Amino acid sequence: MDRGKKQIGVILCLMAMAFFAGWPFWKWLDARAVNASLRERTKSLVEKNPQLQPAWAIAMQDDVLTRPEAIVIVEAAGEKVEPEE
Repeated sequence: MDRGKKQIGVILCLMAMAFFAGWPFWKWLDARAVNASLRERTKSLVEKNPQLQPAWAIAMQDDVLTRPEAIVIVEAAGEKVEPEE
């Protein structure tokens, strides 16, 4: 194996390591909780519509209700979510 192939292999390995090291930070950054009013609205819709309970259970597996999860549940109940400010 010549030096050029080794350098390419090392660069690819370092890039992969950087990606996997940054993954927890990306998940933390992406998984921001919704505000309290949207959380309560979503929770009340789930209580009124028992068919939404499985979606709520999946959304709450990590104990954080994110905006995309809340939008799916609210729109499944037939309502609209106002755009984020």
